[in-house]
This record gives sequence, C-alpha cells and structure tokens, in this order.
Amino acid sequence: MCKHGSEKYVWVNDKKKAVPIDACIANEIRMINRHGVVTLACCCGHGKAGQIVEYENAFGKWKEHAQPPTGLIREESVKIAKALGYIPYPYYYADGFSGGVWQMQLKTGCITEDDVNKYHELTKEEME
Repeated sequence: MCKHGSEKYVWVNDKKKAVPIDACIANEIRMINRHGVVTLACCCGHGKAGQIVEYENAFGKWKEHAQPPTGLIREESVKIAKALGYIPYPYYYADGFSGGVWQMQLKTGCITEDDVNKYHELTKEEME
C-alpha cells in the first residue's frame, strides 16, 4: 500500500480467500503463504519505520515507534519461516497475551518515505 489505497489481492491460508495486501509486500506475502506459512496480518509500515506513532485501543492510549514492514504468523508456521530465512519472535498484545501469534520483519516493503516515493515511481513506470 505505502500510499494508502495501493494494494493487491493475495490468497492467504488463514482466511482461505484473497485479501487486500499492501502492494509493496504483496509478492512476498504470496510467496511465504505458498510455502505454507499462515499469515494472520501484515503491514508495510507506509514508510514510517522509526517514527513515533500514537494510537488508542481498549487498553488506553499508546505511543511507540512505527515498525518496519512486518508480518504476524501462526506459531505453527515458525519452522517454515525460519527455513525461509526469517527470524520470527513472539508477538504480545497490550494485555501481555500472545495467543500463539508470532511476528517477523519482512524482506520487502518501504521503510522510509523516500522508499515509498521510489516504489510508486517505479510502479507508475511499469503501468505506463
């Protein structure tokens, strides 16, 4: 997605259907799903990695650093993810509960806003 609204549909094992994925990480998500990794969620970070972001949920207001492109996977997929060269680690929700969810940094995506602009310039040229 990078710029909100730029997405591709990818078949994901968890939903057993195609879902919208940020365009700059869609091919990678497709690949890891084809290898048997069950992805639960993913985000390219929209070029905001390292920046301070604020949000609110049922547990209160939060301020943290935005993450680089990240995927959430099922615990059962950890061995496959490691075999593909990823370094998954447990994901904990605000209440301290993990529920068998792991996270891993993706190998593609846009880390900085410059990356976002470059990605969209390249894909615009491909579309023309």
